[in-house]
Amino acid sequence: MRVMSVILILLVLVIGYGVAVWRVTVSDRSIPVDVVEAVDGAAIGAGPIEVMVWNVGYAGLGAGSDFRADGGKMILPPSRDAVEDNLAAIESVLSEQSPDVVLMQELARPGFLTRGVDVVAGARRALPDHNSMFSPDIRTRLLPGPMSLRHGLGLFWRKAEGEEVATIRLPEEPEPILGFIKRRYHVEVLTFQHEGTDWAFVNVHLSAFDEGANTRMQQLREVLGLARGLYESGHAVAVGGDWNMRLAPTDFKSTSDDSALFWIHDFPEEELDAGWQVAIDPSTPTVRTNERPFRPDENYRTIIDGLIVSPNVDVVSVRGIDLNFQNTDHQPVRYSLAVKAQDTAGDIAP
Repeated sequence: MRVMSVILILLVLVIGYGVAVWRVTVSDRSIPVDVVEAVDGAAIGAGPIEVMVWNVGYAGLGAGSDFRADGGKMILPPSRDAVEDNLAAIESVLSEQSPDVVLMQELARPGFLTRGVDVVAGARRALPDHNSMFSPDIRTRLLPGPMSLRHGLGLFWRKAEGEEVATIRLPEEPEPILGFIKRRYHVEVLTFQHEGTDWAFVNVHLSAFDEGANTRMQQLREVLGLARGLYESGHAVAVGGDWNMRLAPTDFKSTSDDSALFWIHDFPEEELDAGWQVAIDPSTPTVRTNERPFRPDENYRTIIDGLIVSPNVDVVSVRGIDLNFQNTDHQPVRYSLAVKAQDTAGDIAP
């Protein structure tokens, strides 16, 4: 009898703890922001601003991984070693490229999906002379470290005059993930002055699995409205990241069937105001499907990661960095951005 009483008490405590985790995780709408200033940070140099966008897939979606939500079998990466190897490769690319501004998605603190590896710390190691901000859009509460999730956006930048950062909320999907996790969608905004121009960079990661792309469209319109407001206030604006929309028609070879493409929708260019442009490298895919581990010319590949820039921004160059999807399910894209010259009437030159 005594043993049964103890078991009953433990069961009640476990259920009570589970209810508390559910209630706090679903109800807490806060988005904590972790900003770190580089001790010996370098300033952005003269000339064009070098920018990179990259969804690093919490270092858990290398070539050997698939993902259940995309039609695969895995929830976790194959092993901690796989995550550490992926992160080491990510760090190597970041260190080698070292652009002035990096817009990153699916960074993560150590937890369930990363098998305890701190992906945010790895990115910071690779960019030691950059200031940085991490703000999770998925975050559990009251769960111990190995079971927790802290997963979201990261922004890295070299020092500049008048720099400010902020987060702005976006519409959320109506239902929680797995019944108890609400994804707190938002953008990160970085503003500063460079060579007499006010710049604004907006880091974006839109919804992926919303029915009919309805949440995505709501989010997109709010993001474009924010960008429009920044432009009208005198900024040169670049909005970038993972749009979870096909930014251009693509025809990369694959054997994936339609069941792997259920989440893909085309970017509605009619939503852009005159003079705004989508900047991509059409020769290099930025994402592969995760219904199976990666095999060249088998997984479907397309372009969903890139920048949208305001009419006063000159895209000097854009280059997709082809890493053959070995350590991430997305590939980075690098840009050089400058301010367009003005004609004698003060209008932006074509």
